[in-house]
Amino acid sequence: MYIPLYNESERKHLFRISVSKLCVITVSLPLFAFIICVMMTMYKDFENANFTHCNVPNVFPSISASIGNYEPQNAIWKTAIYTHAPMRFFIIYLRWEYYRNVISEYLDIISSIFNIIENLALIGLTHWTSSVYYPYHEFCFKTFIGTSVFYMLFTCMMLTKYRRKSHVTSTEKQSVKMKWRAFIVNISSFAVAAYFFLRHNRLCEPYVYSLFGFAEYIVVISNIMFHLTTVYDLKRQFVSVSQRGIYLE
Repeated sequence: MYIPLYNESERKHLFRISVSKLCVITVSLPLFAFIICVMMTMYKDFENANFTHCNVPNVFPSISASIGNYEPQNAIWKTAIYTHAPMRFFIIYLRWEYYRNVISEYLDIISSIFNIIENLALIGLTHWTSSVYYPYHEFCFKTFIGTSVFYMLFTCMMLTKYRRKSHVTSTEKQSVKMKWRAFIVNISSFAVAAYFFLRHNRLCEPYVYSLFGFAEYIVVISNIMFHLTTVYDLKRQFVSVSQRGIYLE
């Protein structure tokens, strides 16, 4: 016979937050840090950030210039990424549990591995800036983009084709639709960014590098929007902290 060690009703919460709010806070940190860094760079480092090898006019700095080349932008970005990383890995665990309950076996593990590598690469490209550690930054950037795209695509396909149909709710259907839209915007904007980057290097036309930078912004925002759909998947869960530890409700 099972005898509880304590009465659930007597458990006192030191801190309690819904997983939905935790997800919003987690994705808001890099989102607002990104916006602040870009705006600060355009205000105080406009000329240097928009300078290119062919010396043509531009208006939007690249992301790497905005978050890695100047202070306090670099410090703001690193603080946001390092602060949100533990929460992000915790949410990966929660997503893995959710996927494990609604899709076919083993597919949830593959999806989670892509997500883990994506986040490790994000930490790496944040730590090794392009201006100082370019080879490491480049490797982490490529890894981040590759695993991010595969994670989004694999997750969308997994939840569309391999879901256990009896578990589908209207909220989950909406979540999958939003994931597909965010993925399509992400991959499209990445293709546009690559096109403008190559065109700039080849033809050195005015403002083309700015178009590359703007397309980069959409890549970042659409990635964040994809991860924000987690609020629909984990809607009814709470994270609580008590004297006995951290637990889910």
